[in-house]
Amino acid sequence: MFEPKPNAVSDVMKWLGESGIDQSHVKLSYVGDRLSLNLSVQEAALLLETTFYHHTHWKTGQEQIACQYYHVPESLAASIDYILAASPVPTHQQIPRQQVVLNDNVTAMAPLPLGCLTQTTLSCLRNLYKIPSDVLPHPNNSFGVFEPSYFSWLPEDLDQFFGHVQKNLVGHRPKVDAINGGYLQKNYTGPLWNQEPNLDFEYAMALTSPQEVTNVQVGSEHVGNLEDMLAAFDRYYCASVNPGDRKYPAFYPPGCNATACDCGSSVPPKVLSISWGWTEAGFTPNYLQRQCLEFLKLGLMGTTVVVSVSDHGTASDRGSFCIDDKTRNGTDGRFSPTYPSSCPWVTSVGGTQMLQRADPREPAATTNETAFRQFLPGKTGSSGGGHERMHTGKGPVGFINPVLYGNPDMLNDVVTGANQGCGVDQAFRATRGWDAVTGLGSPDYERMRQLFMSLP
Repeated sequence: MFEPKPNAVSDVMKWLGESGIDQSHVKLSYVGDRLSLNLSVQEAALLLETTFYHHTHWKTGQEQIACQYYHVPESLAASIDYILAASPVPTHQQIPRQQVVLNDNVTAMAPLPLGCLTQTTLSCLRNLYKIPSDVLPHPNNSFGVFEPSYFSWLPEDLDQFFGHVQKNLVGHRPKVDAINGGYLQKNYTGPLWNQEPNLDFEYAMALTSPQEVTNVQVGSEHVGNLEDMLAAFDRYYCASVNPGDRKYPAFYPPGCNATACDCGSSVPPKVLSISWGWTEAGFTPNYLQRQCLEFLKLGLMGTTVVVSVSDHGTASDRGSFCIDDKTRNGTDGRFSPTYPSSCPWVTSVGGTQMLQRADPREPAATTNETAFRQFLPGKTGSSGGGHERMHTGKGPVGFINPVLYGNPDMLNDVVTGANQGCGVDQAFRATRGWDAVTGLGSPDYERMRQLFMSLP
């Protein structure tokens, strides 16, 4: 009476096989109406594009593994009545979750080059995000990377990197836009001074070559910060605006004022990358709001501002600061956001890591990434864009967040993983759609290119 329709079992088994599931882990019931899969939680989450949670009933203490929803291909929706997560601990009840079908046009990822689980190489990034290597730059396009005073790249480090991964860039250097006394500091060397700028320009130059990359180097040996950069981009920002509102913390003094700084001296790049961040709680709200409006101006002028979120989850200041933290070591208190990532007029970006399956075959998912929970040594920051639009006579895209949120399908949804910080082991979890740890997901260059080319 309840026998499945013809080919239902074989169709489901085919989907499991294409998703990288070892068929020795799949058993068919005696009457042929039910499949049992012996999978890890991680494998099941990848297969069903969901997040599983460990629930404990507040009254009975009974434990249950469950998810809010899961996803199956549209072509199998009529063949699968429900999917249950069988908890490894005794339970009296199991509740079917909501079933959501997927568009069959979504295809599995192509296999990534070897080593992508442990290394962030150019070939891994190009394959994962479909970044082409033959885009012709437009002469009116520009890409800048912000660096504050004292922090500089080293020529020998760039050449060593390029010698390994992109030999035609050996000897190439960023164009330096020196703002308010900005200079390439060489008196102090080492990871503290050079690691961040080295990573920024190594990957930015290699991924966008032959696009020229500009080093927006801000500040002399005294100080250099976002305030100085924004003043150089907008001469009106140099003027004193509500002096009582623009109070500087002791650790972040102004590097210039209306009479002694570069005011309106630099042209903002079409894409500006900022991989630095400061503890938002260290500034007054009015100061942050006024400075944040300058990023809004940049977006309206056609500049896309991309900012790194944080290296340390929900804590700031290298993972050591949380708001109202009595321990004073970043293990208690309220979450502490970083600035300028918290400004709504910039595009905030985080990081993911590749998710290793027990079975080495690729899963049939839009991405094989997961949110990472701990600090990873170094990070990459590179942004291209706008060449194709400019070659057709169109302008730069400027502030891109409305387009991203209006078209989330052009991004790869990251559905597993979590971040941590301030004493919380899983602060924000990745899930289907937007979430606070991976946002809308990771980029797909080709889908983004098609959409932005369709805009006026």
